Amino acid sequence: MSFDPYQRRTFRLRYVFRRVCRAAALAGPACLLMSGPLSAQYRVVSPAGDTITVETAVVREMLDSTRALRRDLEEDPRVMYGIGFGDRATEENPDPAWPWNAIEVLSDSVVEVITPGNLREADRAFANYSVIRMRNVRSRDPDAVCDSIVEWETAAVSSFIDGWIVARTLFGGPPFGPLDALAFARLDGHLAALIVDSGDRQIGACAGEWAESHPEKVEAYRSWHELQFPAPEQEDTVSQEASGPVDGEAEPSVEPTASGQPPAAEG
Repeated sequence: MSFDPYQRRTFRLRYVFRRVCRAAALAGPACLLMSGPLSAQYRVVSPAGDTITVETAVVREMLDSTRALRRDLEEDPRVMYGIGFGDRATEENPDPAWPWNAIEVLSDSVVEVITPGNLREADRAFANYSVIRMRNVRSRDPDAVCDSIVEWETAAVSSFIDGWIVARTLFGGPPFGPLDALAFARLDGHLAALIVDSGDRQIGACAGEWAESHPEKVEAYRSWHELQFPAPEQEDTVSQEASGPVDGEAEPSVEPTASGQPPAAEG
C-alpha cells in the first residue's frame, strides 16, 4: 500500500482484513460501517462480506491530517478556493462523487471543490484531495513518465480515502459503495488500476498508456471489483451501527469510552 508522501506524519495504518459470512454482508452495493464493541474499532463491510477494521488511534491520525490539510486550504495566503455542493451521486451514476471529477484544480493555487449534495459529510475528503492535487501541480513535472503521474494521482486519492474514512467513522457519513470501494482497492493493491479504469481525467492520456503497460493489473482489478462490488440491481437502504451524524462542523472526540465503544460525536 502506498501512502501520500506529502502527509505530515507516517500513518501507522493497520487494517485487519478478514472474511466474514456472506449471510452477514449487506444485500446491496453499499458498504456498512460498524463500531467494534470491545476494542474501539470501526469496520467497513463490503457486499462480498469482507471487512476493513480501523483502530481508533488510526482514525485519530487521519482526523489530525485532515484538519491540517483543511487549514492549508483555508489559510494558505497563496490559495484561492471555492467550496460548494453539486449534483447528487448514486450507485448507478457515481461520477459526481469521484474526487477527480468533483475537484477542479485551475492552477497550483486556485481550486474549486464541489461536494455531491448527498455526501456533504465527506467535504473534508474532497478538501484533502484538492490540497494534494495543488501540491502536485506546484511541484511535479507535468512531462514525467506515466508511471510517475499515476503514482502521484494515486497518492492524492489515498489522501481522499483517509478523509472519507474520517467522514464515515466520525461524522456520520452515509455508506456509498463506489467510494467505499476506494478504501478496499487501496487495501488490496488495486487503487492505481481503479483510478485508471474509472477514467480519472487528472491523468489524461496516461490512463491508456498505463493500462497498456500493465494489462495484468487492470484485469486483476476488474475481476476483484466484480467479486467485491457487484453491479447494483436496485438502490438499497442500509442501517448503520455507528455513531450518529455530526451536526455542522463540530469536531468529535475519538477517545474510547469505558465500555470500549468509540464515543458519540459531539453536536
